[in-house]
Order: sequence, then structure tokens, then C-alpha cells
Amino acid sequence: MKSKRPVKHSRRERGNSVVEGALVFLPFFAMIFGIADFSMALFITGAFQEASRDAARFLTTYNLTYNGTTYTSQTAAAKAIVYSESFGFINATNDAAHDYVQVNYYFPNNLTTPATCATNCDYTWTDSNGNTYTIQYDNAPGDVVEVRVVGYPWNWMAPMPGFYPGKSINLGADAVDILQGLPSNLTAPPAP
Repeated sequence: MKSKRPVKHSRRERGNSVVEGALVFLPFFAMIFGIADFSMALFITGAFQEASRDAARFLTTYNLTYNGTTYTSQTAAAKAIVYSESFGFINATNDAAHDYVQVNYYFPNNLTTPATCATNCDYTWTDSNGNTYTIQYDNAPGDVVEVRVVGYPWNWMAPMPGFYPGKSINLGADAVDILQGLPSNLTAPPAP
């Protein structure tokens, strides 16, 4: 039976294992942080998309009550929905400072410029069948509502080339829906 004697390495050989370990672990951790960073950015973007979609869909009901709270306008209700469904990334405080959540209303024949009239403006338009309509508010049935999350900064957890600490990417999402007919004997609540 042979005796097991420890193998002696020279000093140079012992230092090589430290260097080899560093060469393996640095790329490994860079990959792990890269996967986590990319996944988190996708998760936040998905949350914003779902929140804006739910807010746009909620506005088609002309309801001002969300989660037991009654809001003064449809825009305030839409913002509350986005705050509630964005997992705390967007809230009333940081939205007030940076305007991350935007709610726009568009008249059916002008989808490039948001409608900015107050509740007593008159806007007349004719559809493709020759029917003429006069709208007295910017959230009338047939108008288009857009809920957008814009410019939310996301800093990477681990620095990468081109995304050094202090630099960020901007995340966002948007959703659009058409305001449907109002229930009988009901007028549209204020939009802004």
C-alpha cells in the first residue's frame, strides 16, 4: 500500500490558482448581474404596461371610484390605478416631481394633438358616413384615451460598458382605448 503524501507546489503554482479563480468568477458574476438587470428591467416595463392598460380600460367606464376611493377626475383615477399596479416604482410623490404618468384625450378625427378643452368647449367633427357631431368635453363617447408611463429611469445594478453608475435607461409603456357610450341619464365626469 502506497502512502498518500501531500503534493508540494511551488509558490508560483499556488498563485496561479488565485488568478485562475479570478478569471472564472469575474465573467460568471458579470453574467449573473446582467441576467438580473435585464430581467428586472423587463419586469418593470411589463408592470407599467399592465398598469397603463388597466387604467385606459377603466377610463372607458366613466367611473371615478377605484378601490373604494372616489377621485375628482378621470385623470386622477387613472393615475391612482397606475400607482397601485406599478409595485411602488411609481407613486404620487415621484410622479408629481417628474410627471411619469400622462393621460391624454384625443378627438376621433385628430389623433396627433391631445384635446385640451375644458368641460364647456364645442368641437364639431364629421365621421366617414357624413354624420356631424358636436362634442362639449374632451372625454366624450368616441374619443380616444391614452395612458402613458414615460421616462422612468432605471439604473443598472452592475456597471456595464455604456451604462456606468449614474447613467440609466428610460422605461415606459402606453395604452390606448376608445371611450364607449355613456349609460343613459349620465354625463361624463371631468377629465383633467
